[in-house]
Amino acid sequence: MGILLRRLAATMVLAVMAWPVHAAEHIVRIISDYEALSFRFELASLVIAPGDTVIWVNDVEEDHNVITYPGGIPKGAKGFSSPMLTQAGQRFSKKFSIEGTYQYHCMPHLPMAMTGEIVVGQPTVAGGFHEPNEGEINAYRSEFLKWFDEDHEQLKIRAEAPPGGHKHAEKTDVDHSAHVGKSGSGSD
Repeated sequence: MGILLRRLAATMVLAVMAWPVHAAEHIVRIISDYEALSFRFELASLVIAPGDTVIWVNDVEEDHNVITYPGGIPKGAKGFSSPMLTQAGQRFSKKFSIEGTYQYHCMPHLPMAMTGEIVVGQPTVAGGFHEPNEGEINAYRSEFLKWFDEDHEQLKIRAEAPPGGHKHAEKTDVDHSAHVGKSGSGSD
């Protein structure tokens, strides 16, 4: 009888350990505040777990996108770029599986410092950021030139990091894991 109880207990422990853990969904609002002349991501910095999904939601009818800097992602990860979100309620989602820091911005509002950062698990340490190749830099440059002149003085295309260098998000106690639908998506 003792062996049977031990086997049953061991089976129950294994079953509990194998129970699937559900990844969370986090909402980042895309804000166009005309009164304050502010365009921003809210939350601009977010810490999540590997396997979680971030959903960006456009608040009003305004052109916004979500695009990573070529050198603002962890080694082994792929950059991402949403389609242009033009309608209120329009969404873009991305599932993050590779740990590290992802730095992104809204291309049309880059001069207004509309930037954000997602830290998946642990932040990327020095030397741990992706080193973009010429093709990635040229693709980013092409997207940049859709919005800005080549000689734009305020903005310089920086493949290694966003303006201001690499920063790290702070963990937040705010729950942004509401379940919502998706209109665009991506994954590592």
